[in-house]
Amino acid sequence: MRLLKGRIRVIYDKLSQKIDAGIIGKHLYQQGALNNKEKEEIQRLSNRPTAAAEQLLDIVLSQTEDFYDCFLDSLSKTDQIDVRQWIILQGLFRVA
Repeated sequence: MRLLKGRIRVIYDKLSQKIDAGIIGKHLYQQGALNNKEKEEIQRLSNRPTAAAEQLLDIVLSQTEDFYDCFLDSLSKTDQIDVRQWIILQGLFRVA
């Protein structure tokens, strides 16, 4: 996961401008991956989309590989498949 986290940091700025953190955060919360405090922090930043995305990415970077997989799955299930595909094209997928 360390290598994966390093690679995410390389595209962090671009990724934070591509994702809709509010929708993803809500989905991750519904899946039990985010706690209420984390979800509320992301929602609190909803008027600043890039800051909300950065908050979500910081959470992703602090979690396990399973959480990262859940994050990627959430991108697909929240109609952000184009972002998921972009991440994969950047080489940021986990090989089981």
